[in-house]
Amino acid sequence: MKRWLPLGLIAVGVVLAVVALLFSPSEEDRIRARLTQLEDAVRVDDGAHNPLVRHGRVRKEFAEIFTKEASARIVEIGKRLGSRDDLTAAATQAAVVYQTADVSFGDTDIQVDPAGTTAEVTATATVTGARHGQPVRRDEVPVALRLEKVEGDWKIISATVHPRRAPDAP
Repeated sequence: MKRWLPLGLIAVGVVLAVVALLFSPSEEDRIRARLTQLEDAVRVDDGAHNPLVRHGRVRKEFAEIFTKEASARIVEIGKRLGSRDDLTAAATQAAVVYQTADVSFGDTDIQVDPAGTTAEVTATATVTGARHGQPVRRDEVPVALRLEKVEGDWKIISATVHPRRAPDAP
């Protein structure tokens, strides 16, 4: 009986390792979860416009989503944001301009480097929102994101927002 105990423990260990491997999220799944977190963080809900409350919430979320040195470039308006604090300020200001706004990422292509430490993401961000006193508008903008694995978590290090697509563009 004692001879089978080590073999039994090894077999249980192998089974647990296989189960963990099959059911653990892939790197792409973890990156998609980060994008979903970003969608939720930038959402502007009707009636939730207290800038101090919004700033605190966005700052907390962005600390998980972006590196401190993260940057963003918005090609269409020629604006560059050079830090997570700049990104937080811009996202906070969205509630001043928009009554409601929602961002969702589609057509997402994720390329993780072989070492599993950096990733390139291209996607289409669909922005649906209404400026104060105006009807709802929907725009699609191509985005490119670079992510880096920091202490086991994927964080965005740079974002480029390209000019919006014309309504009839593919």
